[in-house]
Parts: sequence; C-alpha cells; structure tokens
Amino acid sequence: MTPIPPAVRPPSPGLFSLVLGAHLFALALAIGPPLFFGAAVAPSAFKVLPTRDLAGALQSPILIRACWFAEASFAVLFLTSWLLGRWSSAPRLQRSLLTRAPVLGMIAAVVIEKLLIPPIDRIRTEAPGLIDRLPANDPSRILLDRYHRLSTSFFAAEIAVAIVVLVVTARLLSDRRAAPPVPAAARPPVPKLLDLSDV
Repeated sequence: MTPIPPAVRPPSPGLFSLVLGAHLFALALAIGPPLFFGAAVAPSAFKVLPTRDLAGALQSPILIRACWFAEASFAVLFLTSWLLGRWSSAPRLQRSLLTRAPVLGMIAAVVIEKLLIPPIDRIRTEAPGLIDRLPANDPSRILLDRYHRLSTSFFAAEIAVAIVVLVVTARLLSDRRAAPPVPAAARPPVPKLLDLSDV
C-alpha cells in the first residue's frame, strides 16, 4: 500500500490559484502546439509542397520553436508540480509522477532540438540531389528516414508525458476537492464558576 504523507500546511487560496493557473497554462503549451504541429502542420506541408526537401525546410524552424515552447512549459511544470505535490496529501507515486514526468518531457524536447533536427538539416543540405529522387537504398535517404522516425518517437513521447501530467493533475485536484475540510482549532472549555451557594 502506498504511504500517504502527513498533512501539510495548505497555502493561501490566492497563492494556490496562482500556481495552479501557471500549471494549467504550461500544460496547454506542452500539449497544444505539438498536437497542432503533428496533426495539421506536418501533414499539410508534405501534402501541399512538391518535394520533401521543401516540406522539411519549412518544418525545421517551426519544430525548433515548438521545442522552445515545450522546454519552457516543462520547466514551469516541474516547479508548479513540485509545489502542488508539497501542498497535497496524495500518494507518493502520484507526486513522483507529477515532478518526474516534466523532466522526461524536457529531455525529449532537447533531444529533438539539439540531436535530431541539426543532422536532418545537414543530411538534406549535403544530399547529392533531391531526397525524393534518391534511390530507396541511398545512404542519405536511409539515414534521413531513421532520424525522422526517431524524431517522431520523441515527439510522441513528449506529448504522452504532458498527458500523464494532465491526468495526474486532474486526479490530484479531484482528491483535494473530495478531502474533508481542515477542522478549526477547538476552543478550550470555559471553566465553570465555583458555586458556593450551599456552603
């Protein structure tokens, strides 16, 4: 059975609302732009533009900026998740997921930006012709396809991590709403006056 942490002093309602608002805004940035890029921008670019080279050249700067948004949002999520976890009496597993998931999301975004996009751009620039016209067994085309698969995998992992944070946050807020209110400190009993009427 997962141990439940001892009760902690709750924050003021204003501070909690501020942290929760920043948390939800960062979640929207972590989920919205990647989903829009993956569902709308990338397929449309490959469908409308005549070559994969043009589609890749268009997507590369957009994807880099999407990674910047993701890195910033996951940094904010790490801080707000740590605060929300400290103020919560949720099980340790939930609080660990809430703080570790943003770290994984940031790592995925950094890998895409720093380790996958630059070699993809370099292969496209140094290829001995248009990618679409190269034979299927050309080393440049094989390597480019491999980097594209890796990029897609890390991109999907980034979205999955953000959804995990969203689910755990919803569970934490649900538990907080269902928790009984903290009882007020009991007033000490008022001592009765000594009745000396029968003496």
